[in-house]
Amino acid sequence: MGMPNRTANNNFYKNTIRCAIAALLLAIPLSPSNAAGYPERNVRFIIPFSAGGGADVLLRIVANALADHWGKPTVVENRAGGNTVVGTVAAINSTADGYTLLFAGDQSITINPVMMKVPYSVEKDLVPITLIAKNPMLLVITNDLPAKNLKEFIALAKAKPQSIMFGSSGAGSIQRLVMELMAQGAGIQLVHVPYKGSNEAVTAMLGGEIQADYNGVANFVQLLETGKLRALAVATDVRSSQLPDVPTVKEATDGQISNLDTGSWFGLFAPAGTPPAIVAQVQKDIAAVLAKPEVRKTVEARGFIPVASTPEQFAEAIKSDTAAWQKVIKDANIKAE
Repeated sequence: MGMPNRTANNNFYKNTIRCAIAALLLAIPLSPSNAAGYPERNVRFIIPFSAGGGADVLLRIVANALADHWGKPTVVENRAGGNTVVGTVAAINSTADGYTLLFAGDQSITINPVMMKVPYSVEKDLVPITLIAKNPMLLVITNDLPAKNLKEFIALAKAKPQSIMFGSSGAGSIQRLVMELMAQGAGIQLVHVPYKGSNEAVTAMLGGEIQADYNGVANFVQLLETGKLRALAVATDVRSSQLPDVPTVKEATDGQISNLDTGSWFGLFAPAGTPPAIVAQVQKDIAAVLAKPEVRKTVEARGFIPVASTPEQFAEAIKSDTAAWQKVIKDANIKAE
């Protein structure tokens, strides 16, 4: 889940992978009065990110698969802004009938509530349905920077403090937090440039506005094939299966930076008050579509790791992840700008 080298989070990653097969086969008894015939009409998915980014692509893959599974159209509504707060609040304020769901990640659920004052309570206003996928974090730079690897990047930043600008989807975003943690570990000073969303940050880097970005593998996996950008390291304890030639941060720094084991995640939520039977039905249907080989292959090709979970497992992971982020942000003295 998006945290550096912490036991609770590492265990969550490992446990969710182990339980994925079991979760895919999970069947929960439904109450006919609440879930029979669901869905009877279009289901709307609100995503607090801009269109075209990795998260948006992931949701559309899953939403299209669900539309085929349900025999009913699905609608994806992008509500970016406010560092994911705008879309999150829009979903929370919708009718709790199962026909408007929130597709969100650690930014909205475990980071924003720690970094800033938000107009919602995750515990009171949202019902976790299921984890959908993980997205390992990757450090990418433009070809304009004369650095072929992470060591050279660090040396360049030390030689010219605050000369390298990096982007993120907001002041308190996971992209910024991971970059700041790496910079602290390396003893370098970088300049942070916040954007409306991850996709805008990537576009800015392609346009030469910034020189670096720490983002999910899914946001870069296809761009890297064009040769326009250069991958330096993944912020995980093992290499990414999608980018096996890219070293981990620990490998790339010969162990100098060994506390980065991060990755964003995305899951599905319902507004508080949604009938439990509908929550159970949606979880079951998500598990069913993620079990389809063609869906998993498409998700993985985009750089994501599909991982289903039960609502209970998801809720517990969110709780431990939030506590871990609180500690790291406090210890590293990272503040929203």
